[in-house]
Amino acid sequence: MPYLSKLINSKISDSADEVIGRLEDVLVKPKTGEYSPLEYLVVKRPKHKRHVYIPYEAVENFSSEEVSLRVLFSKINLLEEVPNHYIYLNRDVMDQQIVDISGARVVRVNDLRIGDVDSKMSVLGIDISFRALLRRLGLTWLDVFNLFKVNLIDWRKAQPVEGVLKLDSVSKDLTRLHPADIANIVEDLSLKQGSSLVLSLDKNTAARVFEEIDPEIQKLFISNLNPEHAARISEKLSIDELVDLVQSLPEHQSKQLMEYVEQDRLKKLKKLLTYEDDTAGGLMTTEYLSCTPEETVHDAIEKIRRLTDTFRSINYIYVVDDKGKYKGVLSFRRLIVAKPETPLKNIMKKGEHLPVLHPKQSIKHVAHLMTKYDLNSVAVVDETNNFLGIVTVDDVMRLLVPNA
Repeated sequence: MPYLSKLINSKISDSADEVIGRLEDVLVKPKTGEYSPLEYLVVKRPKHKRHVYIPYEAVENFSSEEVSLRVLFSKINLLEEVPNHYIYLNRDVMDQQIVDISGARVVRVNDLRIGDVDSKMSVLGIDISFRALLRRLGLTWLDVFNLFKVNLIDWRKAQPVEGVLKLDSVSKDLTRLHPADIANIVEDLSLKQGSSLVLSLDKNTAARVFEEIDPEIQKLFISNLNPEHAARISEKLSIDELVDLVQSLPEHQSKQLMEYVEQDRLKKLKKLLTYEDDTAGGLMTTEYLSCTPEETVHDAIEKIRRLTDTFRSINYIYVVDDKGKYKGVLSFRRLIVAKPETPLKNIMKKGEHLPVLHPKQSIKHVAHLMTKYDLNSVAVVDETNNFLGIVTVDDVMRLLVPNA
């Protein structure tokens, strides 16, 4: 199976052994999750000062030793105009960055492996190894101890970046990655490429990916985006993540971003901005699911069904009375085994018996309390037991291990 680097600039002969030119490139029509058959050879004809596009079906031999045609050149129906959905392997892929979907990383294309699939010569793999660079320079003899191994990525598992990430739609394989993995890919790209990738995702995915990006890179992204695009991403950020972002920006940028925040969220945002970062109030989110003590199990389940898309995750229902006082908490496990007509006050864990946080308590106290009682989340209340929000273990870990 040949490598593209060994084929480029090869002489091409027709069935009469007449040299018609040299191979300059190959056209393929990529499809996500499939190997790409070779469609056309791009042939340079120096004497004619132009390129011709020969359909691959006219090729008889295609190897590093010989590139030859099965017919006379004069009998070939040449491609007159290259459709937009074709890409040039040598021009558009070689030496470019690609997103390796299976490895969730950005790598550089050093060579391409060509081979037969279902009786069609196709692009099979992407060589990202140092050995590929030696091959292209004709210096493989330097590796006398065979230290540099070929490192191939399956062509089907790659998403070309193409310089400025010309994505009309994102690869389905890419969007199946965990947001943290997509964030790692974004961080490996240039600022322009990374911004383009984030904006090419749907709003919810873009927000989840943005939350996983390093805070310093987040600031650069927001600076690089126009206010409308920045607002598009921030619209779906959790309220505590939005607080962190606003606090990290220069004053003029934070004010500009806040102008696009919907009024109800803006009130919550301004309230949370009054707390110090490393306190329970600074870690707190106001996005939680609550019910009153008098509501029934049936009412709670219907509320979950109605609002489930609003929340990143829901594990507990917080029970708050009409005056905003914290009364208790209810796990999903307890909810689903109870009878539908049962009032929540009859099955909830009562607030007076549960550990709670106060907004000015330190991160050290928060971590200690959650570890001591093995809590995934904990309620935050003021001095008169008004329910303010919750702190989750994710919020604590993100502050303690910011670069994870």
